Amino acid sequence: MTIDSPPAPAGLRERKKRETARAIEVAAVELAAEQSLAEVTIEAISARADVTSRTFFNYYASKEDAVLGVSRAFPRPGFDELTPLPGYSVIETLLHAVTDQLGSLELGSADFQAKKRRVMLENPHLLARDFQTIGDIEAELAVVARRLLDADGTVPEAERENHAWANVSLLGAVLRLAMQSWSRDSGSGAPVADHLGAAFRTLRAVARDA
Repeated sequence: MTIDSPPAPAGLRERKKRETARAIEVAAVELAAEQSLAEVTIEAISARADVTSRTFFNYYASKEDAVLGVSRAFPRPGFDELTPLPGYSVIETLLHAVTDQLGSLELGSADFQAKKRRVMLENPHLLARDFQTIGDIEAELAVVARRLLDADGTVPEAERENHAWANVSLLGAVLRLAMQSWSRDSGSGAPVADHLGAAFRTLRAVARDA
């Protein structure tokens, strides 16, 4: 008679899934950097990540998806449920939502991100996909920003579409500045999300002084 082990708690299962997805992504990026993406195989990525090819396809549809970190096991959460935060501006509400999402992401070290960027620059179709994803997210955020502006009612209706896209553009600038700050501060181990607030305050100060 055998006694089955009790199932792992949901939190532990989720963490193990994310660790597996991360291991596959790291293996894909490292192999593509060492060789070329065209030469890298699913089998090689799986072996480097110490998983089976079947497990690979549970997480990623292709080696390109693995390099980009686009896992079918973790669909990107949307912003449809985002509601106004009392006492906060539209940009602050958007920034709060993005900070929450970034807090759950494992970006690795600045060196790893640099390696990943190198692989993407060597493979323009990956860059095109990344730009498309960014464009889709920006369009989604613009819709949300417009909805928040409609709810607030302070901005004249005729100006709300431009204000919505201005908020999204500012958010993009905050993210880029935060990433740059994170790259320079990689030794601290602090996540990117920790740099967003400082980046926002810096850009707001610059705009105020302009």
